[in-house]
Amino acid sequence: MERKWSMRPYKDGDEEGILELWKAVYPNRGYDREKWLRWWCWMYKANPAGEGRIWLAEHDGKIVGQYAVIPVKLKIGNEIILGLQSLDTMTHPDYRRQKMFETLTKKVYDEAEREGIFIVYGFPNQFSYPGFVKKLNWFDIATMQIMFKSLNWGSAVKLKVKNKFLQGVLAIGANLVFNKVLFRTQKPPEIEGLTIKQVTSFDERFDEFWAKVCSQSQIMVVRNKDYLNWRYSNPDANYSIFVAEKAREIYGYLVLEHKVQSSVKVSHIFDLIAQSEEIMHHLLSEAVENCQQNKVDLILYPLVANKTYHRVLKKNGFISLSFIKGGRFCAYSSSPTIPKEFLSNPENWLVQLGDSDAV
Repeated sequence: MERKWSMRPYKDGDEEGILELWKAVYPNRGYDREKWLRWWCWMYKANPAGEGRIWLAEHDGKIVGQYAVIPVKLKIGNEIILGLQSLDTMTHPDYRRQKMFETLTKKVYDEAEREGIFIVYGFPNQFSYPGFVKKLNWFDIATMQIMFKSLNWGSAVKLKVKNKFLQGVLAIGANLVFNKVLFRTQKPPEIEGLTIKQVTSFDERFDEFWAKVCSQSQIMVVRNKDYLNWRYSNPDANYSIFVAEKAREIYGYLVLEHKVQSSVKVSHIFDLIAQSEEIMHHLLSEAVENCQQNKVDLILYPLVANKTYHRVLKKNGFISLSFIKGGRFCAYSSSPTIPKEFLSNPENWLVQLGDSDAV
């Protein structure tokens, strides 16, 4: 199909045109302009690692396509490098099959490489995944594993079963069987002097904490104070932050958010880092108790992590089922020094929901 558009980088004031593109690509979302602009400025302007990089396709003064990335500091091995997270790839429905996606993406990558940025990661959906892998040389790393814990099977059953009598029967059976067999919990061990409390932000102590825990995984997003305060300050989200401390020293933190989805109250765990498995156990136990107090029906925790995470999650009654899978986690690399085999090994990564663009 004949190409009808030209491309250019983002300039101030393009937000309105980008919003119109969102409406054309995702017409059923119900947009609040002011709310969307707050989110956009937070995501693309306030990031402490730097502003987003956006290339746009334009035709007759209208924005008809976009490829966007945001910079992110990555700890790879013993080094800190600047990488990019890919997000919000869009092509207007009237301009598809014109190689817009590949053209914009390659432009962004070429510019990044000239600046010494060689690694991009993301969570492509079912529509963008084929283009990233087949046309842009992305590679799979892992499928996010969803660990979950049901606190109210009655509400969970409502999602699939419409008959009210069957809902009641199945909910009673599920609560009796599953909660006693699959979702059994272990009490965390006593740790003298340890306290867990909720906070609204991350102070200077979290830089010291990051220095102590950054070696837990070979590859992970740098979780220093500046990053955490930005990531969990989205003006339209409502995160709960739990901090484990002892004698004023930070030993771990957990971030979750309560949401209502299809009349079911769901909590998502976005981020969990701790100095030890025992501290992690305490944080998860506190989070579960908070969910129970808030009458949450289901807790979800998508992640790519080591055996320690899975072991402590099981102690807190979380399970996974093989037929329930999360999104794909993939990457692109043109790095001359970091082997692709190292980057493509899921055992080298710690990836959680907070590492994505989910809010």
